[in-house]
Amino acid sequence: MCLKQFCAITAATLLLLLPASASEASSATTYTMTAAEMSALDSRLNLLLEQTRASRQALAESQAALKESRAELSKLKTESIKLQIELQAQSSLLESANKSLQASAREEKRIKRQRLLWQIIAASVVVTLIKKSI
Repeated sequence: MCLKQFCAITAATLLLLLPASASEASSATTYTMTAAEMSALDSRLNLLLEQTRASRQALAESQAALKESRAELSKLKTESIKLQIELQAQSSLLESANKSLQASAREEKRIKRQRLLWQIIAASVVVTLIKKSI
């Protein structure tokens, strides 16, 4: 509560407490406050004001820390998205390389079978030629 609001509330309260007529003024009771009571109230008010200032300062610091944390979170989310995209790209490349490797392995087996077949054919031709020459 700011000082203007406090003063306005205090003034309104005092106006309500003032007697409306002279007859009420004579029946109104007055309260006298000792210096010790006044000092105690003043001390309490100062303590409350200091606590309010400290709370506001702590609130401001917490809000600043929250803002900083939110900015960091946003930055980390962006970084996470970038890393996920990169991971997907690398996963796709790895899958492509794996398929290529499997195709190469199949091709290698096919070539080995074909070579073996040609070796068998060549050996058969040689054996046939040797049999004819004998």
